[in-house]
Order: sequence, then C-alpha cells, then structure tokens
Amino acid sequence: SSPKKEKALIIGSGEEMKELISEVNNNFRYRFAIIFSVDLDSDSNIENHIIDQVKNNGVTSIIVDFRNKKIEPILPKLFRLISPEIQFFDINKIYEDIFDRVPISLLRYDWFLENISLYPKPSFDFFKRLMDIIVAVFLSIVSLIMVPFVWLLIKLEGGGPVFTHQERIGKDNKLIKLIKFRTMAFNDGGNWQLKGKENYVTKVGAFLRNTRIDEWPQLWNVLRGDISLIGPRPEFAEPVAHYNENVPYYNVRHLIKPGLSGWAQIYHDNHPHHGTDIHETKAKLSYDLYYIKNRSIMLDVKIALRTVKALLSRSGV
Repeated sequence: SSPKKEKALIIGSGEEMKELISEVNNNFRYRFAIIFSVDLDSDSNIENHIIDQVKNNGVTSIIVDFRNKKIEPILPKLFRLISPEIQFFDINKIYEDIFDRVPISLLRYDWFLENISLYPKPSFDFFKRLMDIIVAVFLSIVSLIMVPFVWLLIKLEGGGPVFTHQERIGKDNKLIKLIKFRTMAFNDGGNWQLKGKENYVTKVGAFLRNTRIDEWPQLWNVLRGDISLIGPRPEFAEPVAHYNENVPYYNVRHLIKPGLSGWAQIYHDNHPHHGTDIHETKAKLSYDLYYIKNRSIMLDVKIALRTVKALLSRSGV
C-alpha cells in the first residue's frame, strides 16, 4: 500500500476488466487507482482519450490487454508515451496477481502456447512424487486406525459395503477408479443421474463428508499413482464430456494428474455437485489453469498448508 495512490488507466474489454477495476478501486492495499477505462469493444476515438488522460490527469500507469487484436492499431500511440514517468502492465498479469487465477475470457491460444508447457521438470516431478509417497504412507497408517470405527458406524446405521468405487477422469483423459468410504444410502458408482432409485447421504455419511474422513481411502490411489496429493479435482466422465463441449480450454486441466486437494479446491467454494454449472466451472477452471502454469514445490506446500488450515477450521480447532 502507498499513502498516495498513483493514477492508472486501463485498456481492455470484458467482465474481467470490470472486475479488476472494482477490486482495485475498492481496496486500499493497491498502490494505484484506476481513474479511466477504455473499452476496446465500444469506445471510439480511443487514441485521443488515452493521450488526454495521460497529459491532463497525471496518469502514470497504463494497464493494457496486449492480446486483444483491437489494441494493435493503438500500439504506436502507446509507444510514444514511453518515458520514465509511465509504466505499462499486462492486464492478464495484473489480474492473475490480484485474484490468484487467470482471466478465462481474455485468454487466447497464444497464452497457452506461451504459458502451458509440460516439458519434463525432473527435480519438481521427483520431489512431488516423493512427497506424495511419504505423506500418503504416514496418513495411511493414521487412517487404518479409523477403519474399524467407520466400519462399525456404517454397519450400525444400516449395513452395506464400507467402501465405494467411483470412476473419474484422470491424467490424459484416462479413467481411474477412486476408493472412498461410502456416504450414500447405496453405492451408485458415482452415477448421480441414476433413475428409478433415490439416493441420499446417510447420517454417518454426512459426518464423514464434513470431516473429510470419506476421502482418506483415496490415499491408496495416491500411492498407486492414479492421483497426486495436489492437483485439479478429478471429475466424473459425464460432466467432463459436457464441459469439454461448452467450456473453452477445459481439457487442459487433464494434462496433469488430478489431486486430493488443489488451488481451485481451496479458493473456489461453489463447485457444482451432482449437476453441471457452466459459469462456476469456468471460474474453477481459471484456478486450475493458474496452478498448471505456476506449479512448483512451494505452491504445493502452500496449498497443503491451506488445506490443513481449512480442515482444522471445520473441526473447530
């Protein structure tokens, strides 16, 4: 924060630009205030607007959507404004730094070619897998203590199988089978559109879900290498097929292993359960893409610590 905010001008379009303006201008933590915006989709005489604002209102920062094709005719004018007093920022970078996610509607194929690289990272891949194994083995030992108690609670409530297996989409769009403690009245295999029988969460199941104990058997999937501790949430096949058709770039999230927890899981609260939601899935994807772009050991540690904090908060600690 700064006692005196610098004046900024933003050039772009779309909901993300409006979201950025609102966040920056209504929060004291940022060192600049956006006093003027140029909408590339509707404003005319753009060049004169920019020049007037810089000269007459003391604008010192210009935030630009450099990937928008409509900015190209204006670039020569912006070039002439280069001076020690003027700073230029990429709107994508500013948005990402502020919201910890990428702006979906502003992305183009060139962004993915520039930022999404799956070229092997030997040290990262080694330490990530090592961390998966060490943590999963330790937690598995702890979880084995819980199995008899969970088994007893499930049997006392109504019997039936203790575990359930669900098919999800993993890395490279391959089907994986996740194992969980059963929390529903009967095992529907994750088919949430099953007709003819009404399924519901049991009382024991509600407790297991609220405490996340139902997820613990998936540590076996971590040890097998089906999933990682950290990564995008593994989804059911049917909604994945729907999102691949209706959400641009959705399939990019399947380029890496899914995870028990992840950037989207700790930041995005409105994940659609047992249904499809295009709007919320786009928001969740923006966090997944942020993780894929910036994945590192330090980011994984940060996610792990925030996950632990969230779990402790739920248990009242």
